[in-house]
Amino acid sequence: MPVSTKIKEPVLPPIVVDPGSPITMAAQITEQIKLLIVLGKLQPNQVLPPLARLAEHLGISNSTITAVYNELIASGYLVAHRGKGTFIADSPLVAQLTNRKHFYDLLGEAFNAASQFGITAAEFSAAAYAKAAIQDCHKLSVVFVNFFPDTIDITQSLQLETGLSVQSIDRTKLQAQDSQALEQTLAADLIVTSIKNIWDVAQLIPSSSKEIIGIDVNPNVQLLSRISALSRNAKVLFVSPVQDGSEVMKQMVDYSINHIKSMAVTLKCFQKTQKLQEFDLVICSPPLKNQLTQYVLDDKLMTFGIAIDPLNLLVLQARLAAIGREKLL
Repeated sequence: MPVSTKIKEPVLPPIVVDPGSPITMAAQITEQIKLLIVLGKLQPNQVLPPLARLAEHLGISNSTITAVYNELIASGYLVAHRGKGTFIADSPLVAQLTNRKHFYDLLGEAFNAASQFGITAAEFSAAAYAKAAIQDCHKLSVVFVNFFPDTIDITQSLQLETGLSVQSIDRTKLQAQDSQALEQTLAADLIVTSIKNIWDVAQLIPSSSKEIIGIDVNPNVQLLSRISALSRNAKVLFVSPVQDGSEVMKQMVDYSINHIKSMAVTLKCFQKTQKLQEFDLVICSPPLKNQLTQYVLDDKLMTFGIAIDPLNLLVLQARLAAIGREKLL
């Protein structure tokens, strides 16, 4: 008896839209998809329904669902594979959503309390937005002066840890006295950079009395654990679009672990390497992972991730809280 090869259609997520809400349809659907990820009802690598099917199911236009999918793809929550569909991204950003469960629980409790006063869901969302808008007027502006190559994405880590939007300024722009970079840096409530570069940043903006906080970054626990489990003299290859990026990744790992043999190459050199099977692990900058999967087996490929020093992070969070209180006064 022949075996059916029909692909199972994606399950329609339990999304509800309210035409009478002050929140746009697109925003309602976007936030519900994030919530379903938090609740585990949508998992990384799970395919979403085609936009036309979801639009028909919800009784709204295709353009609205297109806008939702495009926004979530651009922000990193979804990923589109040509000919296959749109999927929940398997990314640190999606993993970080699980930490918001307590936030959504608090929202649920707040809505339950509001319901006792006869406040509807639409009224609650409008009131919540009004309150958030007022708070946002006092939101902190943070700039990170980056001395690292693009391989080390510290700005994203800072945003995830602080919940703030962080503007990254390349130190070369400050060195060149770029007017826009200087204006953004001087307008910030707090300047963050690596500890060893605090003095350098202070010299680049000598006329300013702006506060500068330093942080140290290291390879994250997942990366160090994986490398630590390798046998003595195992071979590890670091790959980045440019040599400086590969070298920085290698140096950061070598500083903590010295039982391996490591090598740093550019993507161009990597593609010419004939003996990839000799390497026990290949570590690449995040944007390169999809390109390298055609050369390296999944169990031997890992993206480079960083973590901010916990003590530095505590100091940074304490200062941000203090500055935030001062702005509210």
